[in-house]
Amino acid sequence: MDTVHPSSLERARPYIAWSVLLGIAVAVAVIALPASGAEDGEEELENPVAFAETSYANVCAECHGGDGLGGTVPGTDSEAPALTDDSAAYLDLVLRTGRMPPPGDPFDNRAREVYYTDVEREAMVAWMVDAFDLPSDIPEVGEGDVSAGLETFALNCAHCHGNAGAGGVAGQRAWTPEVTHLDPVAIAEAIRVGPFEMPAFGDDQLSDTDVDDIVAYLEAVDDEPGTILGLVELNPVFASGFVGVVALALMGALLFIGGRPQPFERVPEEEIGAQIDRPEGQTPMPGDPAYERAVGDVDRDHEPVPYTDEGKSDRGTSDAPQAVTADELDRDEQEGPQA
Repeated sequence: MDTVHPSSLERARPYIAWSVLLGIAVAVAVIALPASGAEDGEEELENPVAFAETSYANVCAECHGGDGLGGTVPGTDSEAPALTDDSAAYLDLVLRTGRMPPPGDPFDNRAREVYYTDVEREAMVAWMVDAFDLPSDIPEVGEGDVSAGLETFALNCAHCHGNAGAGGVAGQRAWTPEVTHLDPVAIAEAIRVGPFEMPAFGDDQLSDTDVDDIVAYLEAVDDEPGTILGLVELNPVFASGFVGVVALALMGALLFIGGRPQPFERVPEEEIGAQIDRPEGQTPMPGDPAYERAVGDVDRDHEPVPYTDEGKSDRGTSDAPQAVTADELDRDEQEGPQA
């Protein structure tokens, strides 16, 4: 029998599918790294006031105005807020986390690289506090209780930032950032001033002790090694989409490996290339060597006489040769030829 050779696509099918699975594994292993911040400046600025004044004029005044009273963001109809309404904690927070100055869309609050070093940021905040007569309210963070911080964070923060501070989407296109990589002062500042869409929590809502506990909890989460993929938590929005994409890709790859289904299609025996043997004990039929030995040179154009519906055989009433069972054939061979 001729053997059907698989096509090039059929031969390549397993390799393509395994490539898809390998790609999925690589995608799972890729971990979103936090934005790399500016390196801490080791050297003091020669003239901090001159540096801050020049930097504000070149980087900040275009949107917030030279007098800090705000203005229109170039290229948009959006208004930049007045800095005179802010505080030292707010300004320090947006500079400390890289939210300002923005490299692109100033209203996109996703993670960014930090623009200023620590020394430069301190000079900028000190200059703006003096120039715009702002309150100096940068908080000091004390030692907190991790267990108490977990409960406080779960009640007040987790619904937007996730149980482990991984961030996500809070609704109305508000992107909540990851908070576990922030330094303690930035966390405390965010709680008190409520940057962007985040609400501010006053002393009547969260005490200084509560803030210290939240900071301690997030530091403990940040110290956790996570899974082998480096994950501590995958926020629900990303998790749902990620699982759906991976599930579809896995199903498609597995179906591709196993071959496409061909329902109701019968493959001819000659294409399979397999020899079908007669099961043991089956009645010999014309064409089988056992049948040829049993019936000799009888007329092979006749078919075996079937049984009637009543279960009675027509054998003996027909001139047609009868089918011989395997047991009859074995018995005939044991008895030998008749005299």
